[in-house]
Amino acid sequence: MHADAPSPSTARSLLRAWRATLFNASPAYWALQTAVFIGSILVSATLLQKIVGSGGASSQAWIARMALESWVFFLITHAGLRPALRLFFLGQVPRWPAWLGLLGWIVVLALLSLGATLAIDSLKLMQAGTITSVRFNSEGAEFGVSIEGAQFYVLAVANLASTLCVWTALYLGWHAFRQRRRLQQQVRQARLDQLTRQLNPHFLFNAFNTIRGTIFEDPQRAADLVTQLSELFRFHLSQAERSTQTLEEEWRLAQRYLAIEQARLEQRLRVNVDLDPVCLSRSLPSLALLLLVENAIKHGIAPRPEGGELLIRARPQADHWWLEVVNPLSSDAHADGTRTGLANLRERLQLGYGDAARLELQALTTQFRARLCLPWRSNGEGA
Repeated sequence: MHADAPSPSTARSLLRAWRATLFNASPAYWALQTAVFIGSILVSATLLQKIVGSGGASSQAWIARMALESWVFFLITHAGLRPALRLFFLGQVPRWPAWLGLLGWIVVLALLSLGATLAIDSLKLMQAGTITSVRFNSEGAEFGVSIEGAQFYVLAVANLASTLCVWTALYLGWHAFRQRRRLQQQVRQARLDQLTRQLNPHFLFNAFNTIRGTIFEDPQRAADLVTQLSELFRFHLSQAERSTQTLEEEWRLAQRYLAIEQARLEQRLRVNVDLDPVCLSRSLPSLALLLLVENAIKHGIAPRPEGGELLIRARPQADHWWLEVVNPLSSDAHADGTRTGLANLRERLQLGYGDAARLELQALTTQFRARLCLPWRSNGEGA
């Protein structure tokens, strides 16, 4: 693939790398090669049967011959073409000399394939012969076209080279598609991580505001709140590297936050929890429940002198499950902080689940309801 002659050490390294590619292949590659091997035998047998007719032992000989030629094609692509593509093209930006070199290498491989086919024929291991000429006839014989001799072999090499070019395009296209998918997944995961980290300062700011509200009124209670906050963050940091958590883990985290708010709001905060046990092992975006609970208290219960009831409920339903947080409707239920946090959660749902999950917000007569609808995924599965 290079114009300059490689040094002996470079040639040895290249040979070792070439050999290594022979055994480094994915199960999908082996499955596709096997399918091509079997499919080429079946297609060739069907076409040749139409040409030469069904002749018992003769047909079996043709099938055996096609099997040998398909095996040669597999060796040519796997041991000759694929290593060149992996070493000089995958993960690189080749220039036009490399593409010309690849085209030349494909022609060489086509010649080797034709030579192997002629060698199989020369062994005389079967009664069936080889095709050495092709004649096309129209209605009148005088308009017929015959391809034989050197023209036939040039056509055969061109046909083999074209087949190898198609194989090359499919192989490089598949790897380009896989690389694009990996890049998209990495970008999506990076965005999810960024969004998760954005939640931490938002929550910390609100928690410190809660402590500040009681520090002069009741220093001992403020000290207890700091202890609760440290326990909250100890648990949160242990889960910080995950973009999803189970509902059970999310509820344990929310309980610590509720303990802080309960100390501040006292009787004004009444919590009603109704979580179906089968939903506890289901996964959802990290901090999702905490965000909904925080918004419900901050914008629905805390502004009301009489406080209100916070309802947290989870239920399975068909092929999905839902989690909802309901709070009394307040005048600032649609404040900027609520919109920002919920928009953040919506983006994380889209990145992690696509159209399979959604966040529903509904302002009822006296209540505001936020409901997460999530697919029925197994524990640990997610973005």
